[in-house]
Amino acid sequence: MTILKHGRHDRPMIAVALCLISMSLFSIQDALIKWLTSDYWLLQLLFIRSLVIVIGSGLFITLKQGRSGFITRRPADHLIRTTYNFLAFFCYYMAVTQIPLASATSIALTAPLFMTALSGPLLGEPVGFNRMIILLAGFTGVLIVIQPGADGFELSGSFYALAGAFLFAMLAIQTRKMSRSENSELMVFYAAVVFLLITGAFMIFYWETPDTTSLLLMILLGCITIFAQYTIVHALQFGRIHVIAPFEYITVVWAILIGWLVFAEHPKPAVYAGAILIILAGIAISWYEKIEFDRKTLVTADRT
Repeated sequence: MTILKHGRHDRPMIAVALCLISMSLFSIQDALIKWLTSDYWLLQLLFIRSLVIVIGSGLFITLKQGRSGFITRRPADHLIRTTYNFLAFFCYYMAVTQIPLASATSIALTAPLFMTALSGPLLGEPVGFNRMIILLAGFTGVLIVIQPGADGFELSGSFYALAGAFLFAMLAIQTRKMSRSENSELMVFYAAVVFLLITGAFMIFYWETPDTTSLLLMILLGCITIFAQYTIVHALQFGRIHVIAPFEYITVVWAILIGWLVFAEHPKPAVYAGAILIILAGIAISWYEKIEFDRKTLVTADRT
């Protein structure tokens, strides 16, 4: 999920293209995680991934700003954000390893719905009746995807996916609070550092030396993550959130295709129906926020 300021430039075609590239890269990342976890522990993949991100983002910050680029006045906020970041990705990747990609991706896309539901108590932004109806529709879609009580119901994987979506929403809210004073590169760097420290502690006891091909794929995983994050941040510099948000749901299409072609996964019709409902609810939330933003802007302009 993407929660950042409105873009400073009005070039929607570039924004959409960058968004599609980013979402495609994230889908490849998910597929690599699912593929590699058949032979290696998830935390080992996250260790290599984090090492690549720390090196890459650290070099970028150094070249761009020098040593001063690593200075922050909000270490406590970074700690909170990195905690959400680690737990969100860990839960989501656990879901990816246990349930079909299409199901995990669809459930993860409820993060914007969780954020809207949490915006009242955490950000002081009233939800309102219209948003409540959209939220109910979206979470109904989750129940359709999960199908509790049905044959083949995966309690653990579904729980991880929902927990990941909730934590992604908390991550987005924390990022929103910090975005006014902290740049995105620094947030990515510190999050990766915490990932590296936590997973590195486990590697002391559980490291398994990968073969050359697997090691290269793990390094590729980190490189893909860097470019995926880079492109989505720049997409938001060329277009507003409501323009980009609908195209983020391309990840569901990729999840279905990759799951079918690579992992021989064949989602049930209910998964498609639930995914469509979740996507429609997410798009509705995005456009509702856009209408509210434009209305408040107009009211402010009328008063000046």
